[in-house]
Formats: sequence, C-alpha cells, structure tokens
Amino acid sequence: MTTSVRDEVGEIVLAFVAQHNPGAAPDRDEDMFETGRVNSLFVIQLISFLEERFGIKVGVDDLDLGHFATVNKVADFVLQKTQR
Repeated sequence: MTTSVRDEVGEIVLAFVAQHNPGAAPDRDEDMFETGRVNSLFVIQLISFLEERFGIKVGVDDLDLGHFATVNKVADFVLQKTQR
C-alpha cells in the first residue's frame, strides 16, 4: 500500500464525513465514536458510500466498528478490500 493511495482514500472519507457532520474535520486518527462525531447508524451510510464509491462489498464478517472508528482505519479497510 502506498501512502499516497491511502491519503487519497482518506481525503474521500474525510469529505464524506464533513458532508454529514459540519464543523472541523476530524483528525485522521481521531476515534470518531469516542468523540461522538459518528454513531452506528452513520456507519451504515458510510458503508453504503464505500461500497458504491470504491466498488467493494462489505460483508457481515466486516461489520466490526473498529474498521470504521478513524479515517485511517477506514482507508486501510478500503485498501484491504480493493486488494483482494
């Protein structure tokens, strides 16, 4: 995984979060659940967005909130799914 690809995915995720959560953008390592920026219902929207935007399929085994806690974790998850 190259840093630039991870950064690009992170920017796309940050833009999506910003559309649904006005205010300052989260830090890439901020746990968005702990800070209350997102909740489990938002994760459903995020998953739908990721599937459409990146052409991935998020299965039941992938539904670990840890994959979606930070922007960097989301980017890593997307890269993992696209490399299969």
